[in-house]
Amino acid sequence: MKIHQLEKSTWLKDKARRRGRWNGTGTGNYSGRGLKGQKARSWHSMKPFFEGWQTSIVQRLPKARGFTRYYKLVKDVVIVNLGALDADPRVNDAMEINKQVLKDLGYIKSIKAFVKLLWHGDYAKHLTFTDIDAFSASAKIKIDKPGTVHSLLKKAPIKIVKDSKSKVWKLKVKTLVEKQTSKKIQADNKVQADKKVVAKKAAIKEEKSVKKIVVKKTPVKKEAVTAVSKKATVKKETVAKKPTAKKPVTKKTP
Repeated sequence: MKIHQLEKSTWLKDKARRRGRWNGTGTGNYSGRGLKGQKARSWHSMKPFFEGWQTSIVQRLPKARGFTRYYKLVKDVVIVNLGALDADPRVNDAMEINKQVLKDLGYIKSIKAFVKLLWHGDYAKHLTFTDIDAFSASAKIKIDKPGTVHSLLKKAPIKIVKDSKSKVWKLKVKTLVEKQTSKKIQADNKVQADKKVVAKKAAIKEEKSVKKIVVKKTPVKKEAVTAVSKKATVKKETVAKKPTAKKPVTKKTP
């Protein structure tokens, strides 16, 4: 093999920089090494993870068994809205929705994802959901009664002075809204229970009124009454006509 027969390797795309060949090479007087210092010397060598004498990131990371990264501790929740499913023309009324269907429609990327269903927008379809991991409280109410306006879903305005971006503010808003919704749900449940009790009492009263036996008075004939009265008078007369026993007369001796 001769020199002119050599071919350039496929992985070599750019020419190597030739240091110290003056201004014609384009690197200038200092050959791209800067002004003096450790990195400007010909004998310079440095470890790949050297960070200027500070503790490198390799040494700072924990290496003990049982250590888990923070992103593995957080659960990734994929949110799907009822309003989006209702507006989607591909979703028919009374259709069964599961993770496979959501993946086919493009709402989630994987069947293994943790899916939570939220209420947002109008919902009038009667869909059935299987294999869904979590539902919000408002979504449950909307699924039970689709196409109706629920007063529970309207969040009352809450005034808090603190910054809206802070976590404390968000937690307070969340707890207050949850309390309001739970109170309204309890009140509605109580009203329904009272209505059931009233209906039950009314049903019991109706049953009692049906079970009552109506006793009709039979008219007594006048002839029978006169006969009974005659018998009574005869008895009285017989009792009066009985002879009374005379008392013996005792003579007084002088």
